[in-house]
Amino acid sequence: MRTPRLLAPLAALILAAPLAAPLVAASSTTDMALTSADGFALKGTLTLPTAKPKAKVPVVILAHQFHSDRTGWAPLTDKLLARGIGVLALDLRGHGESAMKNGTEVRVSADFATSATAVGFDKIPADLAQAAVWLRKQPGVDGRRIGLAGASVGAFAVLLAAPEVKPVAVLSLSPAGSSAFGADARDRLKGAVLRSRPSILVLAASGDKEAAENAQVVKDLPGVAVDLKEGEAHGFAFFKDCSDLMAVYFGEYLTYHHTGKTYEAGRAKAAAPAPATTEGVTGGQNPAEKKTEPTPVTK
Repeated sequence: MRTPRLLAPLAALILAAPLAAPLVAASSTTDMALTSADGFALKGTLTLPTAKPKAKVPVVILAHQFHSDRTGWAPLTDKLLARGIGVLALDLRGHGESAMKNGTEVRVSADFATSATAVGFDKIPADLAQAAVWLRKQPGVDGRRIGLAGASVGAFAVLLAAPEVKPVAVLSLSPAGSSAFGADARDRLKGAVLRSRPSILVLAASGDKEAAENAQVVKDLPGVAVDLKEGEAHGFAFFKDCSDLMAVYFGEYLTYHHTGKTYEAGRAKAAAPAPATTEGVTGGQNPAEKKTEPTPVTK
């Protein structure tokens, strides 16, 4: 079993985030349509950046927050595509175009608890695993370089889905909605992280009680970095100040990591015309063994 590590400490990624990536000239889209084990018609969109002939690209599977849909990821999607990373954005069960179950519309209401029971939020991790199977069969996709990103209930779900999806990296924005996944949800959350051991970045706000508590559950596990920020921002609200950081994070693991480079090495090479030697910035330590205090992002 691999033991992932953050190639750059969180503070370094934050400082590097403003570095602009080259724009992607074009992209291609493919509609995803699956039927879950319990009859939900799941819809999504796979968007791949333009790549060299026969080249395969990494892809991040996106799981949105409650009462949203796949379009909510647009601020991050554009930045991932600009870095040569594709996205598979899903409408979670009961949301957007994924609201038909066995021919009958079953859509979320304004109440989270009622919706969780009616729609079956506890089955979202299995939906994500099913989407990952479909994704790895698509032309142009590098099945070895898959990421997961989730917001709120989607953030909790991507962590639970990790053992089946086998992602390289996971982004969890304000993991919440644990009540939807059963009384032992937090224990299973820890177990899922330990079994899958991807590199995980959790963003949460100290004033967002449940998300902050869930972040604390996994913060000392191998491969996990938690950035707890001041305030009460939740889920997609982090895009305002942190979307560059998110894109750099996935770029670090799904592109530079794969080629044996680090983001800092690529950044130094782009900035200096003369050849330069840049070593990994963490010295090969696991974030669970050496904590690096994150540089605060001004809101």
